[in-house]
Amino acid sequence: MSHRSWRARLILVSLAVLTLVGAVATGASAFVLLQLGRIERHELADVLTSAPQQPVTAADVLIDQSRTATANPDGATAAYGASSDEAGTADDGVASVNEPGALSDSSDAPDRSAGQPVLPGGPTGENYLLVGTDSPLGLDADDPLRAGHSDYNRLADVIMVIRVRDDGTAAMLSIPRDLAAEIADTSDIGGTGVIAKINSAYNRDRTMAGRAARLIETVEENLDITLQHFVEVDFEAFLRLVDAVGGVEMTFDRPLRDQPKENATDPTDSRSGFVTAAGTHLLDGRQALAYVRSRHLEAQLPDGTWQQHGAWNDLARTDRQRAFLRTAVAQVAPALLDNPIRLLAVLDIAADHLSTSDTLSVVNDGRRLVGRFMGVDVDADVEDYKLRVVDVHEPVRWSLGLDPQRTEHNQRVLDVFRGIGWDDIVESRVKVQVTGTARRQVAAELNELGFNAAAAGPVPEGTSHVPEATVVYLAPQGRLAAGLLASHLVPVPDFAGHAELDATTVILHVGDEPPRIDPGYRRVDVPSADQLTP
Repeated sequence: MSHRSWRARLILVSLAVLTLVGAVATGASAFVLLQLGRIERHELADVLTSAPQQPVTAADVLIDQSRTATANPDGATAAYGASSDEAGTADDGVASVNEPGALSDSSDAPDRSAGQPVLPGGPTGENYLLVGTDSPLGLDADDPLRAGHSDYNRLADVIMVIRVRDDGTAAMLSIPRDLAAEIADTSDIGGTGVIAKINSAYNRDRTMAGRAARLIETVEENLDITLQHFVEVDFEAFLRLVDAVGGVEMTFDRPLRDQPKENATDPTDSRSGFVTAAGTHLLDGRQALAYVRSRHLEAQLPDGTWQQHGAWNDLARTDRQRAFLRTAVAQVAPALLDNPIRLLAVLDIAADHLSTSDTLSVVNDGRRLVGRFMGVDVDADVEDYKLRVVDVHEPVRWSLGLDPQRTEHNQRVLDVFRGIGWDDIVESRVKVQVTGTARRQVAAELNELGFNAAAAGPVPEGTSHVPEATVVYLAPQGRLAAGLLASHLVPVPDFAGHAELDATTVILHVGDEPPRIDPGYRRVDVPSADQLTP
């Protein structure tokens, strides 16, 4: 070595450093794969459902008139044989769009008689059923978090559906654990399914796969959504994860505590162990777990007395859980990806406390999910949804049921997890008043397609004459609803404006020759708002 030049020595040192770095990198990669390989996976592929096709919405079938106007410099009105000034307006307040057969001869005009078929798209997202179990294994015997919990019970304390979309956004839905549901694959004395709190579905089987399968089927059957993956974590995992990432910062506007235990001499000896002063605090794993599990939060008033803070029920607790999760993800995700040591610690915890369905590849899917959410903005890209529920006592005492007064809201929430956007127009959101000949038969066929259709009188209300042809009456803002209806009608009907309708209500007047109701979809052209103004 002493006879080598400084260049040779530098090369040898560089090679030694590179070899060491390569060995460390190889060892780290092997460790990651080893840890991921330790994650328990359960055979649930036969129970979980494949992601369905993306539903067709009104926006998919409606021809974009801005493109038509670009192709036809004289304006889109030429497609209907009359300008907006030439469109006739009846004395009854209904604006006529055009007379049948009055289409322009322009080669650029759209052909309303035969639109191109529209087919459902492929899946655009997948639903994950995330379950947090209340097994206290790993906690100290005198830990307040053990109160009321047995080592042998594994109730689903947190049930959450997370929809991960292809565009990098996500949606979260907490399912109240006290929601009354028909438990899958059960039978009572009368031969019908057992009605119980939904989380009890997770405590009826001895094996982990059996518990997961029953809960998956219960959620799918009661909420009519499909699930593609399953993930379970337990108490200790939550505690260790928060500690591994260095804690989660939370801000409280007043002192809070969980209600002290009965006969407690120390006011900080609370049921869950959660006590905090006002201000911003870095919660460690134990404090965070006590906070999200608190059932009886109290707030301190300026005079030093304590009073109930918020509702003392599971709904308030799930709200805190979702809020904490959003805060934790926003704070931790960027730092975690930049800190290999913490990332490896998290992988070690996952290997000990995480289990998944066999539909997930912990290596490939994990890498894909991490890559997708590296730059996620939690506030902008993660949506949070809640079902509206009410207290019920039949058939299960002290349980919850879906609020019958908020059915539309709850269906819209569940639609999000079916791949339908909150503001999308689909058949179930369109009301159709059917008038004219064969109106009862046509209304029945439209209901089979999912429309909210009802047979009305022989003549549309607000009109002074009975059209001979089939006509769809719509509000100026109702192009989407009218287009979705017309996409199922063969041939495509005429259109007319109506001043008394809303954006999702249309009138279908069936003419002397009723149209054929086609379950498929076709592209249709619907007049613009300025042509339909009464």
